[in-house]
Amino acid sequence: MSSSRALSTAEQKFLAGVDSPTVANAIERFAVRDRTEGFIGGAVQCTFPDLGSMVGRALTVTMSNAPGEPAQRDGYWRMWDALEQMEGPVVLVIADASGAPERVAYSGEIMSRLAQRLGAVGMVTDGGLRDIEEVRAIGFHYFMRFPVVSHANYEIVAVGEPVNVNGQRVKTGDLLHGDRNGVVVVPWEVLDRLHDEVENVRRIEATDMDLIKSDGFTLAAYKAHRGYGS
Repeated sequence: MSSSRALSTAEQKFLAGVDSPTVANAIERFAVRDRTEGFIGGAVQCTFPDLGSMVGRALTVTMSNAPGEPAQRDGYWRMWDALEQMEGPVVLVIADASGAPERVAYSGEIMSRLAQRLGAVGMVTDGGLRDIEEVRAIGFHYFMRFPVVSHANYEIVAVGEPVNVNGQRVKTGDLLHGDRNGVVVVPWEVLDRLHDEVENVRRIEATDMDLIKSDGFTLAAYKAHRGYGS
């Protein structure tokens, strides 16, 4: 399920203060999806880990690249129109359809600045992006496979259609949370309960770490602590 509603200020603040692995662990406890689902694969890397957590609703886009005549720009303007109509924060999720993502940069400084002005906070792609220093300077998140120097002959072939990015299906309206660890999809149906479950995860992990670091640690004690074999 995805949602057309915007995140409240309180929801944004809460999610921005949690790391992505803790969010992923908390979601597991609701048992709303298989544990092998709900996150973008590790080939898509966080380019600016110092920017902290990225939180926003997905706007999905499919882009391609081919030799020949300059690509049509109808999809380019459809993307910006769709972004303008969404309440922020928004994350542009760009799926490569070229089959050779190492041969094209799907965005750079100008597109990032325009996206930011229209309410986007970052881009996630299984392809390449560019203008690394310039985009970092404006505080715009990049998650990508690699930098590519040229925009080549990219074309936006679909806007708003579901995409698959490194093993994860993403739909427009999905809620994304990303940081240096990767990007997780937050189910809207658990959002109202997520704060309490995050606190439970933090409490459990703190007690684990306290025991592991203590002078009284033994593997047997840790097994007992976790209820293994009881």
